Amino acid sequence: MSSPLTDVMAAEIAASGIDETELNQADVQYVEHRIRDVLSGLKARRVWENHIGPILTHKQTLEVTGWTKQALSQAVRDRRVLRLEAEDGTAGYSVTGFDDAAPAKPIPGIKEVLRAWSHADPQGWTVASWLMTEQPELGGRTPRESLLGGDATAVVALARQAADRLAA
Repeated sequence: MSSPLTDVMAAEIAASGIDETELNQADVQYVEHRIRDVLSGLKARRVWENHIGPILTHKQTLEVTGWTKQALSQAVRDRRVLRLEAEDGTAGYSVTGFDDAAPAKPIPGIKEVLRAWSHADPQGWTVASWLMTEQPELGGRTPRESLLGGDATAVVALARQAADRLAA
């Protein structure tokens, strides 16, 4: 019986030029360990996405924004886009800082929020979580909801407080 994952494995083995009949037990253990790492990462990604929303690839971010590669790079440097860095060095882009329009645009106020967090969270995961977590100071709304509602001043002040507490 075939599954998408089985098909991917078969295609990758075929493309690698490796003859499966020549694999020894150490080879199999090596592959098994790496598969477990990948599946563990997939499980962690799903948990994060359930909390913060989709994590976009570079290409997906370009598609939803309609930007060029240069425009995306500039938006990251300007802190208008939340770039998430994984332990393995790969990067994704959080949708939490974008509005729901097509093409997507950074939410007004997100630049100031990301700037407030920059010293406390260089990889971006804490701020992504914070943006999607209800805050009592915002009447139980998430910072993202509050930004979308036009309450950037309160969100930026709260971001500074939270980031300073974390950095202390």
